Amino acid sequence: MEYDAVPAELTAAQELPGLGSALGRLDSFLVRDGAHWIVARDGARVEAGRLSGDAGTVFDIRHGWPLPGPDRAYVTPVPGGGLGVSDVDSVTLHEADGNVRWAFPHPAWPSEAHGACVPDPTGTALLAVVRPALGTDPTEVLLTLDLATGAVQATVELPTRRGTYEFQQPLGPAAAQEVFLNAAQGQEEAYSLLVTATREHLEITRVGGYDEPFTGSSLPSGAFLTLAVAGEQLTRYDAPAPGRTVAKAAVVLPDGLVFMGQPGFLDEGRVLAAVGEDPWEEECRHALLGADDLRLRAEVTYPPGTGVKTRTLPLGDGTWLTFDDDTVRRWRTG
Repeated sequence: MEYDAVPAELTAAQELPGLGSALGRLDSFLVRDGAHWIVARDGARVEAGRLSGDAGTVFDIRHGWPLPGPDRAYVTPVPGGGLGVSDVDSVTLHEADGNVRWAFPHPAWPSEAHGACVPDPTGTALLAVVRPALGTDPTEVLLTLDLATGAVQATVELPTRRGTYEFQQPLGPAAAQEVFLNAAQGQEEAYSLLVTATREHLEITRVGGYDEPFTGSSLPSGAFLTLAVAGEQLTRYDAPAPGRTVAKAAVVLPDGLVFMGQPGFLDEGRVLAAVGEDPWEEECRHALLGADDLRLRAEVTYPPGTGVKTRTLPLGDGTWLTFDDDTVRRWRTG
């Protein structure tokens, strides 16, 4: 299989305290309000940085909130500079200064599960996954909570129980209607759910099979990616059209490699994906695929001494991020 080698060119680097210990959490990379965010923990504080549209720097906005005991909390920035928090037994809305605006208590999550939260498409409510009020209820519940008061506006049952959850907002016009929700249950079963939310109505639509969660990456056109848990298949969906493009690792990658990490759109024409022999290991290479057909185009080569790891964040503007402890590096192809 022939493909090109494309050099990576460093454009910026910046520190985000607490990032090294936070990487790998389901809220460490977020898409919110039309932008990518990175979330870190620094002692009893949550630090979040919004990625800049200027390739010559990393962050354009940074926020910090006091949040004691956040080990099992899932957090999200909300409009106005506040922080939504899905904790073990409650969902809370924190003001920019850390004061709690409201709290919504719920039965505690078991140790192997946790909820998540995200602003709804209107920016006036918080979507949150919570435990059912009664222990006899079989599934978790998705709620719409008024951002100002915490009052419940709508509710819908999810197809999972004892799950782990993560939200991403699409980029572009699709963000005005829908939100991505990954709902993992057990080792391999992962529902990919598109959530349509209005003030008094919630609707969920399942995408793909039981083992292909969203990668968190999308294009303004509405296209998004899912990746099979074991890395054997990467799929592009072209919403609102029903079409999809499937890339099987055994067909499009050389040497028995599989897809790893969270592949994403580098720009309209390219997808950046970590590939390697084992989806659970860090050792990998970075590949460029055609965004339209998901076929291998090139391998990215880095300057000597640069570690190549599975955790990358393509930003959709031709640049991507890599991470080394608390250091964030931004790259483009040379």
